[in-house]
Amino acid sequence: MLELRELSQVLSGVSVKEVIDGSARVMRLADLSNLKAGRTPTLASGDAPVVARALTIADGDLIVGARGTATDVHVASDVIVGAFISLDLYLVRPNPQLVNPHYLAAFLELPSTQAFFAGGKQGTGLARLAKDTLEGTLVPLPPLHRQRLIARLAQTFKREAVLLSRLADLNSALGREAVARAFRAADVQPKFSRSTP
Repeated sequence: MLELRELSQVLSGVSVKEVIDGSARVMRLADLSNLKAGRTPTLASGDAPVVARALTIADGDLIVGARGTATDVHVASDVIVGAFISLDLYLVRPNPQLVNPHYLAAFLELPSTQAFFAGGKQGTGLARLAKDTLEGTLVPLPPLHRQRLIARLAQTFKREAVLLSRLADLNSALGREAVARAFRAADVQPKFSRSTP
């Protein structure tokens, strides 16, 4: 096992001034939530930060939520590559010689890892995951070929969960529509009568 800091570069988000016609795209915590829910994020635009640690998201990076009850994790996809991350996020850039990004994401999403993160959160209200806690996370390191197999297994179950969620939503909508049609077909109109004493 190695600490996350030995496998990856971990960077805190940066403060970005949001402006309508900004030259930079900025990913926020809400965008991470949208990605986790299968929705397309609406990235903000702003002025590019000038601090040295302000790197843009690259293919294979992990975006980790710094705030919230759960610690959301997402492997960079095309819609966010090239964006900066806001203060409520961490950018984790894995060393591809040591760890597969999808394997690392699957490990960070495990209930035991999430419990470790929950114990390392600080503050009241919307607690924040300390960078030291994230960097100090111990990650098991099987050979890369085994990491890829574990990553594929995790991705398969994740895709299945998304499909089952969509199926449940469609089934619920179909059920509501069937009941509505039944009412329309029955032409049910309540008739009120006044009882006479």
